[in-house]
Order: sequence, then C-alpha cells, then structure tokens
Amino acid sequence: MSITLSPATARRAPFASPGTLYPNSDFLEPDGTPKTFVVEFRYGKAEVADNLGRYLIDQGLAQESVILMAA
Repeated sequence: MSITLSPATARRAPFASPGTLYPNSDFLEPDGTPKTFVVEFRYGKAEVADNLGRYLIDQGLAQESVILMAA
C-alpha cells in the first residue's frame, strides 16, 4: 500500500506499534510482545504492508493519497 505523510505528523518520528491496540500475529513478536515499526518516508511517500498502512491512516499518522486543490 502506498501512503503519504500526514501534515499533522510531518515533524514527528514515524514509529508505530499497532500490536498494543490490535494484538494479532502480524503485529506481534513470537514471544507475544508488540512489534515497533519504523516507516521511512521518501519525498513524503512510503510503501508499506496493507494492514500497517490501514493502521497508520486510521490513527491519522498517514494519508492514503495527496489531496490536490485547485488554486
């Protein structure tokens, strides 16, 4: 999934730990502790797994696409 950096989080480090809210096997280490993901945005965009992208968008940490407005 392609996501873009949210203007609200442009100055924060893009760390996410979705396993604390959604404890499923994709977001947990083998011992059951939540994984921490570091998302590296290049030129405001990043490519992530679909479930991680959905989490980041739902939490307001990223956007699905850039909104263009006519001047």
